Amino acid sequence: MKVAVKDIQPEGLAVSFSDTGARPEDLGPQVEAIAAAPRAELRLERDGDLVFAQGQYAAGLVLGCSRCLGPLPLDLAGEVAWTFRPLPQDAPEEAHLAGEEMELSFYRDGVIDLAQALRDELGLALPMAPLCRAECPGLCPSCGRPMQPGKACCRSESVDPRWAKLAQLKPK
Repeated sequence: MKVAVKDIQPEGLAVSFSDTGARPEDLGPQVEAIAAAPRAELRLERDGDLVFAQGQYAAGLVLGCSRCLGPLPLDLAGEVAWTFRPLPQDAPEEAHLAGEEMELSFYRDGVIDLAQALRDELGLALPMAPLCRAECPGLCPSCGRPMQPGKACCRSESVDPRWAKLAQLKPK
């Protein structure tokens, strides 16, 4: 959803939207599917060129477990407080930001892309290494099937041929 800065009245603007155009790859590499489209309810206020947005967001996602690669449903919800300012006309493609500028988002041509800001927020809220459960044993390194807790793996006790000569050595 895009909002023109000039449409934000002095008393503010209430915005509610669902980002039905979001794709899993827009949110992060660990996202396999979107179960419930990202949505947000925001209050926008303007002070000159600065725009402040506050509100809540929610989304239902399906991530891949980083150990067993199984599906992991995840419901995200939280509060947002964004500050937008216009991108300077002479801004380079990549710029170094000072500490206080790290909290800012930029808009171009008088239009704020709230959907992209929501996607960025969701990407930051995702776990880096999602696990379906804390004790997930992962995949068998030999056959690639999910391992079962407490059960022996299919891996045989054969010696790698590159190390076979070492197995013949006897300790003194």
